[in-house]
Amino acid sequence: MENDMPAITREGYPALFWRFLRFGLLAWGGPIAQIAMIRQELVEEEKWISQDRFNRVLGVYQALPGPEAHELCVYFGMVARGRFGGVLAGLGFMLPGFVFMFLLSWFYLTYGMSIPHFHAVFLGLQAAVGALIVRAIHRIGGHTLTDAY
Repeated sequence: MENDMPAITREGYPALFWRFLRFGLLAWGGPIAQIAMIRQELVEEEKWISQDRFNRVLGVYQALPGPEAHELCVYFGMVARGRFGGVLAGLGFMLPGFVFMFLLSWFYLTYGMSIPHFHAVFLGLQAAVGALIVRAIHRIGGHTLTDAY
């Protein structure tokens, strides 16, 4: 471990999987909202790593192709429990979205837009997700923007 990485209470593999499954279940609003939620719990509240370390890790993942929030989950899983912890954290984070999209796809293919309320629900979800993104941008921006110029 590096100097700015405090010791982490070692969770068991099932607890680690459930923690990141919960992140996946609550991960609405795209990557900005997801990253803000992960940062809030693991960096600010539980102090798995320092804010500076988090900013550096996030900067690397933003430069790499792929979903940053998922990559952060794998990173935190590896920090907590090694490679297998990273795999479990990544699977836990992805599983809810996969199941949800699978069910939505089945519902859409089965019923299509023949149900008028289905279209209205999607319009409402767009507004809710937009609000979550704006909130997350504000929260992350306050921690990463340290200079006015």
